[in-house]
Amino acid sequence: MKKRNWRKKMAAGTAVLMTGTMLLSGCTSAEEDAGAGGQESKQEETTQDTEITVYTSAINDDAYGQEFKKMVEENLDFKVNFEAEPLLYADTVNKATTMLASGDDSVDVYYIDEIMQLSFMSADFLEPIDDVITEEDLNEFMDGYADKFLKKDGHVYGVPADFGGILFFVNKKMFDEAKIAVPTNQEEFIEAAKALTKDGKYGLLEAWDKASHLQDNLNRWCLMFGGNFYDWTLDGTKEAIKFMYDLVHTYGVTSIDNLSVDYETGNQKFTDGNAAMYFQWASASSSFAEAGKYGDEIICAPMPAFTTNKTPMSSWMWVVNKNSSKKEAAKEYVKFMASPEAQAAYMKATGKFSPTANLSVWDDAELTKGLLTVEEHKSYVQDNAFEARTLSERHSEYMDTVTGTLQEYLMDEISYEECLEKGQQQIDELLGKN
Repeated sequence: MKKRNWRKKMAAGTAVLMTGTMLLSGCTSAEEDAGAGGQESKQEETTQDTEITVYTSAINDDAYGQEFKKMVEENLDFKVNFEAEPLLYADTVNKATTMLASGDDSVDVYYIDEIMQLSFMSADFLEPIDDVITEEDLNEFMDGYADKFLKKDGHVYGVPADFGGILFFVNKKMFDEAKIAVPTNQEEFIEAAKALTKDGKYGLLEAWDKASHLQDNLNRWCLMFGGNFYDWTLDGTKEAIKFMYDLVHTYGVTSIDNLSVDYETGNQKFTDGNAAMYFQWASASSSFAEAGKYGDEIICAPMPAFTTNKTPMSSWMWVVNKNSSKKEAAKEYVKFMASPEAQAAYMKATGKFSPTANLSVWDDAELTKGLLTVEEHKSYVQDNAFEARTLSERHSEYMDTVTGTLQEYLMDEISYEECLEKGQQQIDELLGKN
């Protein structure tokens, strides 16, 4: 096996950048017919002449993607094939689940989100990688992430590839015209929302569509009040739920029609100037930029501090297929993708943020030129605003049942007390507590 030029760089570079790594499965021992007399013998694992397959939507075939693929193969002694995932999330979930459950070994590494990660770990579909990813390595990721999504029963089953967070977008033009400062706390937020609700426009726009967006906003409000949207017995969660109701029925600063607003619709409404404030995932900045509004009329502001300044972050990660017959190559790939040069190339190729706690990776303008919210994300990380989401293996059911209960309360169909009791009962059932 040839000597790899990245091994020395790994030791020096881990302190600089150790995140967002790809995991690829390599060779395992195999019993083969030795030929003479049909005698079986175990073949020693090797990565030479190995080809592995990565199932991902992150790497494109543009110039940056081709440069990334070339860099990978120049540093490893095996070929890496990238197979495109379906564009639709539901299709990715269905296909990956079917392949893993059937024992398929045609894909060695999957690019999956947190919900799939929890489900696949529970189903024992994934290969542990703690022999190559250490506790020290995990400390380079954002706080709390490894414990929530990467570990199970003392083993590590994945590493983040990229992440994004929910940001606080404001219409600077509306604030400037009203001579109102962008709010920094709860009191200022309410006052600004009231003052900017006029002339058919609202101080706040929320995407409360039940399919997914309502649970995102519930999660964020719970974090801001120091609660947890998986525990409705907490004071912070109770305050958050009541506050969401008050935004419509007490303060009148947002519309009950938000219950039919998804992110695509919300992005357009905010672009059109229908509201002054909007909490949305960072990807919304692309919509605002395409309309010529981002950075001038629409900006990202620091998270206002209520009880906390926390906001959800989400990550996709790389995991190894337990059925892979190429585990040695997988481990080689993992270690390389944890290196600074590989992580930098990945960011450049994908235009996605690294989930590292070391912000020096974002100081290179060449790496981040395609990202609209670099400084904003960097500021949020420095303010310790991003919080890994609380999820469960049955989160899709949560989005149907629990947020359905919240929706009933927001529409005045059930009381506050009924909402809390019913919602917690549903959560307990999902978590197997009943």
